[in-house]
Amino acid sequence: MRGDRAGRRLRIEITYTDERMTSWDHAVQQTLRTGILIAVSVVSVVATAQMPMAELPRVKIKTSWDQPTGGKTWNAHTSEDFSAALAKSNPGDVIVLDAGASYVSKFELPAKNNPEKKWIYIVSSAIAKLPEGKRVGPSDALNMPRLLTASATPVLLAAAGANHWRLAGLEVTSESKVVPRDSLSRNGFTYLLIGSEAQSQPLPDSITIDRCFIHGSPVQDIKQGVQANASNYAIVDSYISDIHAQGMDSQAVLAFDTPGPIKLVNNYLEAAGENVMFGGSGRNSNRGVPSDIEIRNNNLFKPLDWAEPGVSLRPNPKWVVKNAFELKSAQRVLFDGNVIENVWAAAQSGFAVLLTVRTSQSGDFAVVSDVTITNNILKNVVSGFGALAKDDECGGPAFEKCQNAGAQKNWYIANNLILFYDPNKPGGYRNIGLSINGGFDRMHGSYGVLQDLVFQHNTMASLSSSPCRASLFFGVGRREPPFSNITDNIWVVDNVLCRPPTGDFGLQGTAGLTQYMGDSSNHIGLDKRFYGNVIPVYADDRVEHYPSHNLVTPKQLRWVDPTNGDYDLAEPKWTQTTDGKPAGVNSSALPQMSVTVR
Repeated sequence: MRGDRAGRRLRIEITYTDERMTSWDHAVQQTLRTGILIAVSVVSVVATAQMPMAELPRVKIKTSWDQPTGGKTWNAHTSEDFSAALAKSNPGDVIVLDAGASYVSKFELPAKNNPEKKWIYIVSSAIAKLPEGKRVGPSDALNMPRLLTASATPVLLAAAGANHWRLAGLEVTSESKVVPRDSLSRNGFTYLLIGSEAQSQPLPDSITIDRCFIHGSPVQDIKQGVQANASNYAIVDSYISDIHAQGMDSQAVLAFDTPGPIKLVNNYLEAAGENVMFGGSGRNSNRGVPSDIEIRNNNLFKPLDWAEPGVSLRPNPKWVVKNAFELKSAQRVLFDGNVIENVWAAAQSGFAVLLTVRTSQSGDFAVVSDVTITNNILKNVVSGFGALAKDDECGGPAFEKCQNAGAQKNWYIANNLILFYDPNKPGGYRNIGLSINGGFDRMHGSYGVLQDLVFQHNTMASLSSSPCRASLFFGVGRREPPFSNITDNIWVVDNVLCRPPTGDFGLQGTAGLTQYMGDSSNHIGLDKRFYGNVIPVYADDRVEHYPSHNLVTPKQLRWVDPTNGDYDLAEPKWTQTTDGKPAGVNSSALPQMSVTVR
C-alpha cells in the first residue's frame, strides 16, 4: 500500500498479502479493487472516508507446493496398502497412489502426534503431469488414482485432531447403490465425498485439496462434494461437479463447524443447491463463526440442462436448485474475481448471491459481517444479490430454541457485472440487481435494519427485450408508508443500474429513496449516499427527480464491446462519480467471461 498527495489527488494502492492487516489498511479498504490502482479526488475522500469499511481476512492460507523430503515414501498399490499407509505413516512422509488404479473403501485421515507441524502428502504417481497452479478437469482423470465409496459414507474422512494432510491429483467419486428410506435417489446416494467427523474433538486442522477431480454422476445423488469443517482448510486448482440431491440441499463446498480460515482458489464448483455455502447447519454446537475466508478466481456453475421441468423446476422437481453463493454465518470474507454462471428460479427465486444471517440454523452467535465482493461476473442469473438483516425464522415454529436473530454489518460490493437470465425461459423470473430486506426479529418484535452497505461501480445489463424489474428493491415487510429506519448507512454510488430503484409500494425518485434509504446514523445525507449512478428509464416508467450527480436517461445503454466481455459504458458516458471514473464496472478488472465445463 502507498499513498501520496499531488495536485490535490490521492492515490491508494492495496495489495492483499499473507500478512495481518494494519489499521491504516482498514481505514482505506473501502476503495478496494483488489490489485487495481484507484484515483480519488480529495473532495471525494471527505465523503467516502465515512463509508462503512469491510475488514478483509486477517490471515491467508499458504498453499504453495512443498512436498516433504527425508521421510518415508509409501507406495500403495491396493486399497489395503492405502489404509495401512494412512494408519502407519508419520508426519513428513509421502503416500503415492497409482494413477489409473481404483481404491474402494471409507478411508480415514487419522490424527498424528505432530509437534513440528509436518505435512503428509497423498499424491498421484503421475502428479508431475498435473502442473501446479493449473486447474484440473475431467480429462486429467487418466493421471489420477480413483478413490471411491460403494456406500453412503464418505470416501475420505478426517478424524478428530487430524492435521496437515494434503491430497494432490486424486479423483474422488461414488459408486453407491444405497437408496434412502424415502425412496429418493433410486440410483444411489452418498452424503459427502470428503469431510470431517461430525463435531470432532479436537477439530481437524490444515487440510489442503490440490488438483483433485471430485464428482458424482448424472444418475447418482451426492449431498456434498467437500464438507470443509476444519481450520486452515484449502481447496485449490480442483474440479467439483455433478453434486445434486433429490429433495434436499446440496453443495460443492459447505463449511459450518469451523472458525476458519478457509481458502477456495481457482476451482470449478458445480452443485444444484448452493455451489458454496458457509453456515446453515449445526446450530449452537458449531465452534464459532466461519472467519477469514478467501474465495478467488473460481467458476460457480450450474448446467442449463438442469433447468427443465422434472429436473429442477416445479412440478415434481428431481433436484433442489437454489443459489450459487450463500453466507448464513461468516465474517471477514473476500469473494473476488469469480464467475457465477446460470442461476434460475426453482427452489428459490433465482438470486446468485445471498447474504442472509441464519442463527436458527447456524447458532445464536451467527453474523454475516465484513464481506467484500469485488470484480466478479454474475452471468445468466435471474437476480444478483439478496440481503437479509435479521433471521425471521429464529424463534419460529421449527426453531423455537433460537434466541438471537443475528446481525450483519460492513458489506462492500463493488465492480461486479450482472448479466440477467431471460425471464421468459424455463426458470425465468423477475430480474432484480440488489434486493434489501430487514427481516423480522421475533425476539424483540421489530423489523431488522440492514446497515453499513456500500454498493459501488457495479453494472447491471438487462436483455434488450426484457428490462429488469428493479435495479434495487427494498422490502418493507408488513409496514405501511411513510417509512423510516428501513436501512441505515446504505451507499449506492457510481453504478450503471438497469432501471430505477423501487420497493414495496412502488416508491421511486428522491422521495422514495428518502423513505427506503433514510437518514444514516452518521447523519450523511442521501445526496452523498446515492451519487454518480446512471439510471435508464423505459417508456412505461415514471420519470422522477433524483439527487444531483445521478444521470436519468431514456437512451438505451450501449456497451463498448459486449461480445468480448467489455461492459464498460460507451453511451451515455457519465463521470460525475465519487472518484471521477466512469460509472459502472471496469471490465479490465473482471475475470474472463468464458467458462470451460464438462
